[in-house]
Amino acid sequence: MNDRTVVYVIEDSVHLRAEISHGLNSLGIRSVVFNDVSELPAKIDRAVIFMFRHEAACRDQIDGYRADRAPVSAKVEFSCNAGFEKAVAAIREGASDFVVWPSEPALLDRAVARAEEDLRRTQPAKAMGGRAREKVAMLTSRERQVLGDVINGCTTERIAAKLAISPRTVDIHRRNLLSKLNVRNTAQAIVIALSSGEFQPTSDAFAMNAAYA
Repeated sequence: MNDRTVVYVIEDSVHLRAEISHGLNSLGIRSVVFNDVSELPAKIDRAVIFMFRHEAACRDQIDGYRADRAPVSAKVEFSCNAGFEKAVAAIREGASDFVVWPSEPALLDRAVARAEEDLRRTQPAKAMGGRAREKVAMLTSRERQVLGDVINGCTTERIAAKLAISPRTVDIHRRNLLSKLNVRNTAQAIVIALSSGEFQPTSDAFAMNAAYA
């Protein structure tokens, strides 16, 4: 049981929660049940799978929680009144799988396995993104401005003109941000910045100026 990913079941029906939890446990999959989003931990640092009803009123809240507080997670949605449209909508909106409840054990196991596979594919990238965000958080607002302009190919002189500071001051900010990000050059700093998800090139034609490497 310990090698399977824990499933967090969120359902306001006590009877349904118990049924789903029993079904998961019978497959050797550990489950933790919650009545609603407010009962979830402040943050989840490990990989988890959320399972909840497609029609749940808190569906959007769960997706928001996953984005903000459970970055390494997947979801499986279910419905007791299934329809093809619901399944399509669930998958389109990021669910790893959709099951009709009550579900056959094999189908439930397959749904969790698909969520686990999604986690295996995305966990390294999400972990990297989390570490990148931690590093970027150490930068001052001015250093973030300079890094953002560098990402968009601005020269030191152009950044200085934009921020109304001297080129020497821009170079100081660049050296400081490289030190805080613990990288040797601006190319590596750009990789971290983009991995964090907090910086985006403003032009589709973006190409890093070789002078910064």
